[in-house]
Amino acid sequence: MLPAKHSVKRIKGDYRLIAIADIHGHLDRFKTLLKKVDYNPSHDYLVIIGDFVEKGDQTIDTIRFVRELERNPRCFVLIGNCEWAMTAILQTPELANQIQHYFAKIPRNGAIRDYYHQLHLDDGHETMLGIQREIEFKLHDDLQWMKHLPTTLKLNDFIFVHAGLPYANNYKSGILPDYLEMPYFMNQGHPYKEMVIVGHMPSSNYHHHNITNNIIIDEEKRIISIDGGTGIKPVSQLNALIIRSHDGVITYECESVQPCMKGRIIKDHHPIKQKWHKIAYPYFKVTPIKTKGSLTYCHNEGLDEDLWIKNDFLYERGGQWYCLDDYTDRQLDVARGEIVGIAGHYGDEIYAVKDGLVGWIPASCVQIIHKHNVRL
Repeated sequence: MLPAKHSVKRIKGDYRLIAIADIHGHLDRFKTLLKKVDYNPSHDYLVIIGDFVEKGDQTIDTIRFVRELERNPRCFVLIGNCEWAMTAILQTPELANQIQHYFAKIPRNGAIRDYYHQLHLDDGHETMLGIQREIEFKLHDDLQWMKHLPTTLKLNDFIFVHAGLPYANNYKSGILPDYLEMPYFMNQGHPYKEMVIVGHMPSSNYHHHNITNNIIIDEEKRIISIDGGTGIKPVSQLNALIIRSHDGVITYECESVQPCMKGRIIKDHHPIKQKWHKIAYPYFKVTPIKTKGSLTYCHNEGLDEDLWIKNDFLYERGGQWYCLDDYTDRQLDVARGEIVGIAGHYGDEIYAVKDGLVGWIPASCVQIIHKHNVRL
C-alpha cells in the first residue's frame, strides 16, 4: 500500500483559490469550468482534489492536461481513490487478474479500458499479466507521477483531502484508505480547527429528499463537500469552490458546469407543496404495486415509503425490480422567464434542473432553447 503523503504550504497576503474535485476524465467539462471561473494561472491558486481519472471518455487527455497544469507552482494536485486503484492494479503483478473485476466495477470508460481496446487486448491473445504489462507500459510515466501525489494539503486555514480525515488527535495519523475511501465524511465530522474541503462523496448523497449536486458548505462542522457527481450521477455537474482571502477575511463562491440543454419557462408552474421522495444509493429495490399510464406506484423497501415512479426509470433483474439512481418525484416550482436545465423529456413532463435542484415540470411550461445561448 502506498504511504499517505502530507503537504503543507503557506500563502501570504490576499489570494484567490479554486478547488475542483472528481473530474473523472471529463476534460471538456473541466476546461469549460476553468474558463467559467476565469482561472488565471499567473495569479490564482488551483487545487485538484483527486479522482480526475476513469469513468469518462477523456481520461488519458485529462491526465496529461492535469500534469501540465501542475507544472505551475500555484497548482496542487492530490491523489484520489481512483488514481490509487489505477496505480495498484497496473503496477502490482499479483493484481493482474483483478483487471476484469475492475471493468465490472467501473462499467464506464477510462484509461485502462481505452488501452485495453486500442491495443487489441480484448481479442483473447494475451494473458492477464501480459495485459497488465502492456497497459502499464503505455501509462508508466503517468502512473509514476500519480503514485507520488500528496494525500492531503494543508494550506493556511484549510485542509484539502479527497474523501476525509481520521478522527484523531493528529490528522496525519491515518492510513491511505482513511483519506481516500471514507464514506459520508460530512456526517462523521472532525476535531480539527481547519476547514476541511473534500470530494469523493457526491453532495447529493447527503440530501434525504432532494437531488441537488450543489456544493455544501457547513461552517459549524468545518467541512465543505464539492463533488457534483460527474461520472457517477445520471444528472450531475462539475463544481468549483472559489475561496477569496482579503485582509484576512475569507469568502466563498460556488460555480458549476452542467452540460445539458436549456429551457425557458413560458408558463408558471406552482405545485401544491407536499412530501417529496428521493431514491438514491443504496436503496434502489422497489416493489411495483399498480401501474397507471406512464407511472407505476411502488414501495421502496429501503426507505419504507411509497411513491409514483416513471416507468422509464424502472428495470427488472433476476425477478427483482429496481429504480435507476437518482430519482425523485419532486415537482419544481418555476415562474415564467426562468431558465432551467433539461435532463430528459418523458412524455408530457420534463426532468429539469433549477438552481441545482432536480425535479419535474410539465412539458407545456417549457420552451427548449439552444444550449449555447444561455449560461446556467
